[in-house]
Parts: sequence; C-alpha cells; structure tokens
Amino acid sequence: MKKSHKSEKVNAAIKKALSEIFIYDMPIQDNMITIVNVDTAQDLSKADIYITALKDVEKVAQELNQKQGYIGHLLSNRVRIRKIPVLKFIPVPSPTI
Repeated sequence: MKKSHKSEKVNAAIKKALSEIFIYDMPIQDNMITIVNVDTAQDLSKADIYITALKDVEKVAQELNQKQGYIGHLLSNRVRIRKIPVLKFIPVPSPTI
C-alpha cells in the first residue's frame, strides 16, 4: 500500500529526531546506530524502527526496546505530532563484506 505524503513526513521527522537522540541524549558506548527506515501506522499507534549497528545489532535492538518508553518521551520533546507512537526497534543485519 502506498504511503501518504503526511505519513512520509511523519516518518522522516521521527527518523531525524531519533538520530539526534542517539547522538546527543543517549549515545551508546563504543557503538554506532543507524536508522535504516521508519514505518509508522496510519493512526500513529505504533512505529517500526529498522536499525543497524556496528556491533551486535540484536543486543542493541533489545536494549532500545526495553527503553522505548523513555525514548518516546525524548521523541515527544523533539517532534510535534498529535500522538507519539509506541516504538518497536527491529534489527536489520548488516551485509558482510
């Protein structure tokens, strides 16, 4: 199903805000997180955040899912939308060279 222009703007805003949060508010020691994609439900009830990391992406995703309430709070301070979705971090395995 094709995403609306509004959904694409919300996804881009969440992606940008989460990137800033992981750099300034919640830096992860000796690791770097990259947000690959954000997929928000039409009613903003949930958002799937696809991430990669330099080291152990599964462990990073698990830690972020445990802290999703706090991350949602930080996100609400940076993004002005009617409802902050419940965040679910999904690891994307990085390709090996």
